[in-house]
Amino acid sequence: MQLKLRAPYENLVTAANFITLCSLTCAILIISRALSGQLAFLGTLFIACLVCDGADGFVARKTGKSSDLGTQLDSLSDAIAFGVAPVVVADVYLRSIGAEVFLPAQIAFCACAVMRLAMFNVQKDKSIFLGLNTPSAASLVVLLIVIGRYSGATWPPETMQHVINAMLFVLAASMISPFRYLSSKSLKLRLNATTVVIGAVFVVGSIWASPWSVYAYLVIYALSGPITATWLLLRRLRRPRSPRQPPR
Repeated sequence: MQLKLRAPYENLVTAANFITLCSLTCAILIISRALSGQLAFLGTLFIACLVCDGADGFVARKTGKSSDLGTQLDSLSDAIAFGVAPVVVADVYLRSIGAEVFLPAQIAFCACAVMRLAMFNVQKDKSIFLGLNTPSAASLVVLLIVIGRYSGATWPPETMQHVINAMLFVLAASMISPFRYLSSKSLKLRLNATTVVIGAVFVVGSIWASPWSVYAYLVIYALSGPITATWLLLRRLRRPRSPRQPPR
């Protein structure tokens, strides 16, 4: 009986799960600060969520503590960090500028983010992304607001109302779409000191040059799925069909 009671907790206290809970903590802080009307430092907290989301799986593989429990914990944390938090930030932002909030768009984004995470959990081949991943979709929403406020951009409330609500719908559909996206596993990238330093220098240099350059990379990545699918479809349609042989 003792073994049965201890079994679910064998892989609970690990370094990877601790990092996952750090991501969840940052997400709760984002939601709490947004609901209190404090939109400052949301970008820093959201980037911390992204870093923790990428680090927990890496640490789990390096320490040999990868488990089904950690996978489910990571998905539940991502559902809040990249499903609920972006909608709360968008809601508070639109209300702060006097724009109207479209509830169906928020529900669609949250629902599709949860479905995307569930579909990835049951997906056998983890080397490809079917549908836009939830961190990228959430980044397109949160960073648009954060970078816009940081750069001092002043957009008409009506324009932002239409842009953000439409974006929530489009990203919701993208997350459950059949479009294929590249992942780090499909590129077979090895995370070592060299690749981490190169990646950090590239990101910091892009942010220093212009924060909008990072956002442009996200937009290009989000469009890569449907563009690739369209190109493959056109290539298939242009391919000459082999003539049918007459029946003997």
